[in-house]
Amino acid sequence: MKSNKTKMILLGTVAVLIVLLIASNFIYITPNETLLYKAQQYVTYSKADWENYEENKRILANNPTDGNIQTEVAAVVSPDDIYSLDTNRVAPEVVASELEKIKKANFDRLVEAKIRPDHEDAQAALIRHTDGRLTDVIINQKINIKVGKCYDNPNTDGNYNCVSCMILLYNRDKKDWQEAPDGDNFLKPAYDFYQPSKGDIWEAKDLTMRIPFDYDLYKKFEGKE
Repeated sequence: MKSNKTKMILLGTVAVLIVLLIASNFIYITPNETLLYKAQQYVTYSKADWENYEENKRILANNPTDGNIQTEVAAVVSPDDIYSLDTNRVAPEVVASELEKIKKANFDRLVEAKIRPDHEDAQAALIRHTDGRLTDVIINQKINIKVGKCYDNPNTDGNYNCVSCMILLYNRDKKDWQEAPDGDNFLKPAYDFYQPSKGDIWEAKDLTMRIPFDYDLYKKFEGKE
């Protein structure tokens, strides 16, 4: 009789813990962090993880999103063809087509930008451009945005300047780049970044000029801390 009572108490305790665990995933202690996520942080985060976390909190705090912000998107003739592909990672039948697009793009006429956003500038600009959707990826998926080589873009749309750059998603946990966010892949591999006026903050918009695939960017952050 006593043994059955003990088992009932244990089963009841386990059931309560399971309910609390499930519920903690739906209890938000900040707009982007659940109670379960915070518990996982304290259990699994290293000193470097906490430093990255605090740095990203600072970036997000300095770049609040505004749902009323409208970003300019220039129209392009073939939006699906404007993004260059890694010819080492596509099907053989795609390589010939991609090489032909590269030939027609006249990359030799591009001018590397002397004024360009750094990693932090690009990440902050994309947070605003995505209306905060990138925030969850940065915090919960331990992702940072890295920006590669940029090229002067004459399509300034009245802004002080405009450059076109490839970006990369760097996973701070795996110490390596990853192709897309987990779940909804809403990011593009390259964007235009512009300054409305001299010395102004960088903003982002959809790519309007085809640029080369940045192999050096991927090589730089491949398995690197």
